[in-house]
Amino acid sequence: MYNATGGLNRRSTLKGGLGMVAAALVAACSDPAASDAGQTGEIVIGASLELTGTGSVLGKLQEQALKVGVDEINAIGIPYGEGRLYIRTVVKDNGGNPATAMQNAKDLIENDKVSAIVGGVTVETARAMIPVAESAKVPLLCLNSGDEISVPLPQRKFVYQLGPNPSDTSAVMARDLRRQGLAKIAVLASGDGHGDAGVRALPRALTATGRDLVDTVRLPKSGRAFEAAAQRIVDAEPDAVIVWAQAPLSAAAAAALRNAGFAGRIFLDPGAGADETLNGPNGAALDGAYIVHSTVLAGAPTMATTPSGRAARAFIFRYIQEYGAFSGFAPYAADALTLVATAARRAVSTDPQRLRGRLEGGPIEGVCGAYAFQPISHGGIEPDALTLFVARQGAWVRLS
Repeated sequence: MYNATGGLNRRSTLKGGLGMVAAALVAACSDPAASDAGQTGEIVIGASLELTGTGSVLGKLQEQALKVGVDEINAIGIPYGEGRLYIRTVVKDNGGNPATAMQNAKDLIENDKVSAIVGGVTVETARAMIPVAESAKVPLLCLNSGDEISVPLPQRKFVYQLGPNPSDTSAVMARDLRRQGLAKIAVLASGDGHGDAGVRALPRALTATGRDLVDTVRLPKSGRAFEAAAQRIVDAEPDAVIVWAQAPLSAAAAAALRNAGFAGRIFLDPGAGADETLNGPNGAALDGAYIVHSTVLAGAPTMATTPSGRAARAFIFRYIQEYGAFSGFAPYAADALTLVATAARRAVSTDPQRLRGRLEGGPIEGVCGAYAFQPISHGGIEPDALTLFVARQGAWVRLS
């Protein structure tokens, strides 16, 4: 029997090559008119992350990504006029608690005078920070895939979502379900805001591809005792099950399905992209499962001919040097640094209100792919960065 609980384990090792993340970010912020000649300054970026409590499996990865990104940039500094600009981060633990996340955002803005805030691995903590950031007119770069994070736009002028849009993820899943001839589909989703996003997005995508949604079941909010939910899914006799939940719940849900006798295909959303999904206590249950994720899940690209490819190689190599292995979910926080750095170059300023407009000044390449924020869209990585992987012998293998 599989162990149907979440857990942590050491990461599997990926191989990368030393690239040019620092150089890319330095170039992004270089502007002779950006500051007075000979001056050295800093841009302060705050982070409210789930380092403990709910979401900590993913929140810790983001903290590590921030450290790697900042170290790379500050090793040489950012040319800023005749002087240099350095990034300073202020990281606070929100414990997965929305009230704490809200207070963190207030403290970062009022006391630390940050130019931008990174955070909200869970939908709940991000949602709590939104009114604070909007009121203070400070950009908030969220790291999750909640479908209501960046809309309605009139109330989200300073909010940007880095995780994939649920509609884009659902479309990739639905197309592959049709390709494989899997007609009857069930959804097993977490009982939080992340699960809500999948439950809302999947029916349209499945209908558009002629799939039949036979049942939608929510996991207990306690994060434990998934047996009843899994059995209800099995009773619906689907050809495939989409598990829409963040790690480590996604692996625990898959284990519960296998324990209940489900032998069909399992599909996962990008929230399962932590290494613990395959290397934790429930990893065996995921063998043969599919996940939709940005291409960075495969590790460092063999041929790095694009800015994002070179950035991915550099980031992954440095990340492995620092932490022993790489996790596919990690780069979002590093991409947030790239976005803010590019906005600072475009605005010739570190003022939060000026940064906000320059985040929408055209596509910005990151480790995960491209972000093309516009005045009419603040949501998600570009869909062409998403692809399908299958779990084989404890590793994610790209299918296309």
